[in-house]
Amino acid sequence: MNPERTTMKSAAAAASEIGTQSNTRPAERSVTPESSPPAGCLLCEGLSESRLLFHTSRPIFQCAVCALVYADPRSPAADDYSEDYYRDGVYADYLADRDAIQRNAPRVLEELESMVKGRRLLDVGCATGFFLEAARARGWEVRGLETSEYASDYARRELGLEVETASIVSPPEGLPLFDVVTLWDTIEHLDRPDIALANIRRLLAPDGVLVFSTGDYASLLRRLAGKKWRLFADPTHNFFFDEKTLRLMLTRAGFEVARVTRRGKRVSLSLILHQSGLPLSARVKTWLLAKGWNPSVYVNLRDVVTIFARPHSITTPEEGPR
Repeated sequence: MNPERTTMKSAAAAASEIGTQSNTRPAERSVTPESSPPAGCLLCEGLSESRLLFHTSRPIFQCAVCALVYADPRSPAADDYSEDYYRDGVYADYLADRDAIQRNAPRVLEELESMVKGRRLLDVGCATGFFLEAARARGWEVRGLETSEYASDYARRELGLEVETASIVSPPEGLPLFDVVTLWDTIEHLDRPDIALANIRRLLAPDGVLVFSTGDYASLLRRLAGKKWRLFADPTHNFFFDEKTLRLMLTRAGFEVARVTRRGKRVSLSLILHQSGLPLSARVKTWLLAKGWNPSVYVNLRDVVTIFARPHSITTPEEGPR
């Protein structure tokens, strides 16, 4: 593959020029990142001044112009997602969360089935593939991208899923067009979400849907918790978006927002205990997992935003809308 070198501005401009494509043929060549990411704010192209908010595992900055919040330096992606990350790292035991993840899936899949005609789905940052497994059971044709060798290998070996060990920032060649692209709690981990969105724009059918979830920096819980907000605890989170910065980034990548929600989801008891830091929580969590009992409960802290977006329609004087 010969990478195309591009800035965020050129990536967004190229995304807006995409015309009608058949969803039976491969997408256009992807945008690939610069040899090193731009310093400072992606939305302001690294030119604006930013202020230091505080330190967690890394310094956290906020752009003085667009208010995007980001970590600097950014986490180096794939190296961070070994088995330890999924087992007694950020998660208590991700494999034990299978039931909770799959109980969350039908609601969004029903929504997507009412929004698109096709059933070809790409899950970016698919981890061990539990969401893909739920979609496949409903008749979707599914593929996944996952940078973690541990998680992607599990999805292929244990679930028989077509999952590639790769990033949407530098995706593999030959991917077809998809009716739906999903990113669940993934975009904040990327070192170049701007390029990721430009690539997703190329991979979506003209009437396709992008849907993703991420933490909401403008939420009441974040404002109350300050630097102790739970999403700051994960050292692989590079960006902390609010609805305003997400809308700006989507627009620049050639998307228009169709729907915004702040829905809750089912979360396993072991994960709640693991992340709570409460006295005796570690012992109770270990006992639960040893017994193979890991019930899930519905939780909505209203600090996660879910956005549905479609590619911009493109109009020319000769052709009209397309």
